[in-house]
Amino acid sequence: MLQRNEGGKVLRGVQVCRRVPRVSYLLFADDCIVFYKALTKEGLKVTKILEDYERESGQKLYKEKTSLFFSKNAMEEVKEVVKEMFGAQIIHQHERYLGLPLLVGKGKKRAFNRIKDQVGRKIASWKGKWLSTTGQEILIKAIAQATSTYTMNYFKLPNSLCNELNSLVSNFW
Repeated sequence: MLQRNEGGKVLRGVQVCRRVPRVSYLLFADDCIVFYKALTKEGLKVTKILEDYERESGQKLYKEKTSLFFSKNAMEEVKEVVKEMFGAQIIHQHERYLGLPLLVGKGKKRAFNRIKDQVGRKIASWKGKWLSTTGQEILIKAIAQATSTYTMNYFKLPNSLCNELNSLVSNFW
């Protein structure tokens, strides 16, 4: 339904930069993230599509888990109107979804520093333990590599952060 209404004059999605296709939604297991401009007419169109979906599928939108995010350029009065339309709370840039940051700006290293902290804490807790070489290898693969690999499925990590992670693992090894 979103795809059918995409590309028109009312619901157009957003562009991350020039000369790239517009994105109007992303689907995850049982979640959907919808992107559109913070305009009343686009908000009305999206709510109509969601109401139609609820009616046709028999599924209901879980309003308590519905969240809105606005760019810093969105006008406050429009934010309030859209918030009332959806009956949802407004989230901010520092929040996370499935353990990952919702938005990553130019400060990628700062946004993903949590990975280095997690791996560092895990490795520090292993230091005093007498582990065989095999045990060390299993810990590194199961914890240290898995922690960063999950994030790397979705984001390109800065080389400096990857080097720091390698250094932590090498020092432990």
